[in-house]
Amino acid sequence: MHPVLLRTAVIFLTSFFVILSSLRIAGAEDVSRAYLLPELFDIMASEGRSSVLAEGAVPLQGRALADFERDVARIYDPVTMHDAFVSTLLSELEPVPEVLEDALDFAQTDLGKRVLRLEISAREAMLEDEVDQVARIALQEAREADDDTQEAARLGMVRARVDANDLTELNVSLGLNTSYAYYQGMMSESAVNGLDSEQLLYLVWAQEPEIRLDIEDWIESYFMMAYQPLSDDELQIYIDYASSPLAQGFNRAMFRAFDALFTDISVSVGQALGRRLTGEDL
Repeated sequence: MHPVLLRTAVIFLTSFFVILSSLRIAGAEDVSRAYLLPELFDIMASEGRSSVLAEGAVPLQGRALADFERDVARIYDPVTMHDAFVSTLLSELEPVPEVLEDALDFAQTDLGKRVLRLEISAREAMLEDEVDQVARIALQEAREADDDTQEAARLGMVRARVDANDLTELNVSLGLNTSYAYYQGMMSESAVNGLDSEQLLYLVWAQEPEIRLDIEDWIESYFMMAYQPLSDDELQIYIDYASSPLAQGFNRAMFRAFDALFTDISVSVGQALGRRLTGEDL
């Protein structure tokens, strides 16, 4: 190729990738802002740290425990989590720009803004044990209510919302994958003796009923609380939107991004705990 043509081609390609990069950055900012992702990952980081460091969950003490707590704080960094998630999400959506466009359009509607804010506010509130317990009690009352009551009707709508995006099955799959990744992380640090991959798979799969029950209780109590301010008509409009092919595509892409993120996090947590356990043994 003639040197001038070569330089022109290089300049064109460089400009092309700069444009693509700019579009990707703009897309990241748009989806992050519209779906309140910085706030969501602040909450998810708190949930993760609390779960990993729950009383009695960590077989460490003294300096090893303090070191592990620092490991967990580093691993559950909300900014790092947010950036990794958004990068994966945009990669998933790159072949289907219409899915992202539809999701952003919905998030800018009055109902979309309200629903997203209600979901964030409820999830943040449920970080408090007392609020979580109140939500679970309300769920149990709705489950026990007569079929012709308002509580039973609202629970039915919440379950329709869950079913619209297959949220129970997707969360169960995510829970199993992250559990497996956690033990893989520990095994990589030789902290789980006498357990091969097949036995590990059996151990994780044995947790499925417990994981499913916990997810069903949490997601129903969460949505019952989050959507309480919505009228039945508003909630039905949201369910109809969530059931649309484009919205379902966006939800699946989000879960693939969540799966990639939390699988990596679980491996890192398992490795960190494994290192501290083997260090104590030395």
